[in-house]
Amino acid sequence: MARRNRVARAAARATAGGQQLAAPPTAVSTPAMGEGVLEATQEWGPTVARVALGLVLLWFGLHELFQPSLWTGYVPALPSTSHVALGLVVVHGWVLVMLGVALCLGVAIRLAAALSALALLEIVLSLTFTGGLSDIVARDLGVFGLAVAVLASDRHRLLLRG
Repeated sequence: MARRNRVARAAARATAGGQQLAAPPTAVSTPAMGEGVLEATQEWGPTVARVALGLVLLWFGLHELFQPSLWTGYVPALPSTSHVALGLVVVHGWVLVMLGVALCLGVAIRLAAALSALALLEIVLSLTFTGGLSDIVARDLGVFGLAVAVLASDRHRLLLRG
């Protein structure tokens, strides 16, 4: 924009001074600043989203496996001291770990993303119905959105293929 203004001012000065320009100035086509960043983001964004989702699932899955008693309070309709609640947390932890590994490694991405979205939707609904809206629900809703975005994308890189 600044270049065009300089060219227009120079043309106006030349015309005012009685000089005629042979041809009107043409705009120089230069790539927009940050265009390479946009292309890299479009190319690598789905992969970054997939790996980030996988790492989040791994993080929470491992926490559920190593300290399941801290998570039994989130199991609805069961006392937190129940062995059934403890078992459900451990199973949930393993599911999250397997989904996280699959997403990080790029194995069965669509299936892993779909199952992740379902698991996160279950978490969001359960937390909302048992405790109402909270910052934890908002966070998990964002992670659910990330899972849906990974599910919808088909431009993944760094995949393990059989």
